[in-house]
Amino acid sequence: MTSLNQSDIASALHDPITEDQAAELWDYFPYQTIKFSGRLKILDPLKQVATFTRRQRIRFLEDNVAIFFDRVWGDGVVFAGYSAPGLRILEPFKTFKGYIVPLALPRLFSKGEIFEVVTQRKIVGAFYETDGYWETAMSTPTDLVNISVITPADVVTGPAEIRSPARGDIDASQTDHALRLRVARPALNVPYRLQWAWK
Repeated sequence: MTSLNQSDIASALHDPITEDQAAELWDYFPYQTIKFSGRLKILDPLKQVATFTRRQRIRFLEDNVAIFFDRVWGDGVVFAGYSAPGLRILEPFKTFKGYIVPLALPRLFSKGEIFEVVTQRKIVGAFYETDGYWETAMSTPTDLVNISVITPADVVTGPAEIRSPARGDIDASQTDHALRLRVARPALNVPYRLQWAWK
C-alpha cells in the first residue's frame, strides 16, 4: 500500500492532479475484494455496442473510507454511458493505464465492514476486429473473480484462449454464445484475458 491517506485523496479529487499522484492512486486500495463478478454483454449482431456490468463485494481495510475507485481502460468509447446506483460519480481523471472514476460511497465505512459496489458502463466500437478479447486486472487483494462474455443468438465466438499469469486457481468454460472465466486468488495488477475469434 502507498503512503496515501483519505486527506490526500480528498485533496487530489478537488485540485489538479499530477501524473505521479495519479500513478499512486492507481495502486492505492483501502479495501480488499471478496468477490468480483463482471458481465460483458454484446448487444447487437454487428458488435457495435456492449455493456459491462460489475458487482464487487469489498471489505474495508481502514476506517473512515468515503471513496471507491473504479479503474477503467480498454478499446473503443469506454464511457459511452456510466452508472453506479446509490453512489455519486465524481470527476474521472486519466492515468498512465486508463482512467480512474472516483465514486462517493453513501457513508463513511469502518475497517471490517462489507459493501457491494455495482456499476454499469456502455462501450461503443470496441469489438470490430476479427479477434475479440476482454481482460480484467484486480488492483486490490482479491479472493474470487468471475467474468462472463455473452453474445446475441446470431453472434458466435470461436475457440477461446486464456492469457494470464501463472498464478491463481483458473477455470473456464465456453458455449457458442457465452464465455466464462473464474479465477481464485488472482495476481495483483496483472491482466487475465479471454481472447477469441468471431465466427
